Amino acid sequence: MKKIFYILLLVSSLFANYIAPMQVSGSQYIDSQKAYEMFQKGVKFIDVRPDRFVKEGKIQNAYHLYVDLFSKQKLNSIAKVNEDIVIYCNGQGCPLSAEAIVKAASYGYTNIYYYRDGYPAWKFYKLPTE
Repeated sequence: MKKIFYILLLVSSLFANYIAPMQVSGSQYIDSQKAYEMFQKGVKFIDVRPDRFVKEGKIQNAYHLYVDLFSKQKLNSIAKVNEDIVIYCNGQGCPLSAEAIVKAASYGYTNIYYYRDGYPAWKFYKLPTE
């Protein structure tokens, strides 16, 4: 048990100062206003956070596909390759969106939108959640 604690402490310290990039190759950056406009148009949102975060809430109607489980087959079950998708995670300190975007782009997806501010901003602006 003590060993697990030290591993978790080490891992969390590795990302303590992480700042998500403003741009991720293969995607287009969007802010909360643009994300909400896309939400209203029915664009599919994909939450790539671990289960423990999603249990606390997610963007309404967002698909949950944890980045470690991301695969071409699973992504294809959510959206077609040429369909618009918005990928988000836990905000500016979260590396998971960028990782998922790189994977999605490698699968041939071309209409990927990067919602860097993610769930914390969505919740802050009191936009629809579940």
